[in-house]
Parts: sequence; structure tokens; C-alpha cells
Amino acid sequence: MKRMLRILMAGIMLSVGLCGCASGEAQPRKTEFPDNAYKEIPSEYLKRIDNGGTVTSVSYEAKDYTGSGEKYNKTVLVYLPYGYDPNDTEKRYNVMYMMHGGGGNEGELLGGVMESTDMKKILDNMIANGDMEPCIFVGCTYNNKFNGDPTACCKNFYQELVNELIPAVEGQYNTYCEKTTSAGIKESRLHRGFGGFSMGAACTWWVFENALDYVGYYLPVAGDSWTLQQGGGGARPDETAQALKDCVVKAGYTKDDFYIYAGVGSNDDMAGPNMKPMMESMKKDDEVFIFCDNFKDGNCFFTIKDGGWHAQDTVKSLVYNALPKFFG
Repeated sequence: MKRMLRILMAGIMLSVGLCGCASGEAQPRKTEFPDNAYKEIPSEYLKRIDNGGTVTSVSYEAKDYTGSGEKYNKTVLVYLPYGYDPNDTEKRYNVMYMMHGGGGNEGELLGGVMESTDMKKILDNMIANGDMEPCIFVGCTYNNKFNGDPTACCKNFYQELVNELIPAVEGQYNTYCEKTTSAGIKESRLHRGFGGFSMGAACTWWVFENALDYVGYYLPVAGDSWTLQQGGGGARPDETAQALKDCVVKAGYTKDDFYIYAGVGSNDDMAGPNMKPMMESMKKDDEVFIFCDNFKDGNCFFTIKDGGWHAQDTVKSLVYNALPKFFG
């Protein structure tokens, strides 16, 4: 009966406001984390294993938040870890949502249903080797049939994420979100992460700025915040960092309420010049953004992948490094 109620509640529309409002039951901050230091993916993690997870899909009714308000059907790919049992409602799973880059789609990392991409193999091996707890990994998309402007779609995606996508996924699977109401999603925010690559990183920063109530962990890869302007992290780094800080304060949160694991490739001449200055400006803050080598001592970490380009290898490496810090 409880599972049926959760599924029925998945269609309820939620109200999301700019920067949100801190509410819901407070969750205790974790006290133990693996060190943040960047590591290369072991070569054996790119091999298939017998006890691997499964890639499936979830369809849901989305809404065009860029202007028309029209509803339409969308699909995301969902990685379920080995041993996932839909009937075992006592076992709960953390959820990581990952957004693609410009010109991509929901299959950028997971490929398709029942496929076994490098990202899936990495997730399988991380879980099998105990690097992190088994989690659900979602490949989502900002693509919108009513608007072909990726900037507008990314800027407004946080509303779709909270109103439609999270209820659709977490109402169907055994997650820490017991009820897909606004309150239920807020209460489970520290069991949920959102990340993205390039254009998807800009989307990630907009989610951080507008939906901090609903997501506790963030993984922006090769992309700065465009909250002030496109490329604002490079053109106006101090102002951008201040705008991000203001959003946290306005939402009623503190340094203890969120985590950011960010990175870019050393050879990334597209994103690096904008992301690096912004992160350096964020480091100047000692109230909201606390950079650290272990998340027990702060909430932010920025790494540069040596030899990395503006490419999927950088994305997979950052996912490999971030997830154990989020869900280890």
C-alpha cells in the first residue's frame, strides 16, 4: 500500500521558488568521508563483471518551463545496482542524476537500456569493490521539444527536476524519498546528487542556485555558473561567487548543508578559463564555501584532471572520484 501511495504521489506538481526555502526535517551531517584527492580510474574498472547492475528506463510527463507550459513525454535512463529488489522496501538507495553536455542526450553515459558502457562498468566495479554503497544513477536530459535553446532549457530545468523527474524516479524505486511531496523530497536531499558536463555543468549550477532545498550533492564538470551571464565565472568571477553565496544564505542554509565536488581537464581550453577563476574566487570565502581535502572538514573540492580534455573521459573520471565522497 505504501509503495502504491508513493507511485500515485509521483504525479503531484510541486512548487519551487528561486533559491528555495530551508525547511523539512534536518538531517545529520555525515562525519566520515574518503579523502577528496583525485585518482585515476583503475584499468580493471573498465572490464565487465558477472555481478553487474542493469540499465533500464523511466518515462514521465514533463512540462515546458521555458515559456509554453505545454506537457510532453520524456525518458531517462536508470542504472540499478546488482541485487536491486523492488520488493525489498527496507533497503534504500541514494540517487545520482547526471546531465549531458551540449548536443547530447540522456544516453551520453549509460548508452541505452541493457547496454554496458564504460560508465556502467565503472559503477559496477565501484560497488562490487566497496568504494561506495549501491546507488541508483540516472542519465537525464534538458532537451525540450518546445525550445531548442539549451541555455533556456538548462536554466529552467530545476523545475522539471523537482516537479516531475524526482517524483517519477524516486516514486518508482526504493529510495530514501518516502513520499514524493515537496516535504518528502526536501527531507531526503542528503541522499540525492546532481551533476553535469559542460552545458550540463551550467545546469548543475542553476540547480544549486534554485533547488538547494532538494539536492545535497553537486558535481559540476567542466563548466561555470552562468547566473550573471554566459561565461560569468571567467568574466566576473568574484561577482559570480558572491551570487552563489547569496543564494545559499537566502535559502537559509549553511556550510554544513551541501557538498560540491567540481573538476575540469588540464587541457580544457573551453571550460577551464571560465571555471578556474570562479572556483578560485569561491575559495576566498570562509563562511559558506569551505574548500577541503576531506568533506569532514568542509564542503567544496576542485580538482584538475591532468591531461584531461573537454571530453567524456574527464566526465567518467570525475564521477568515479565524486560518488564515493557523496555515497561512500
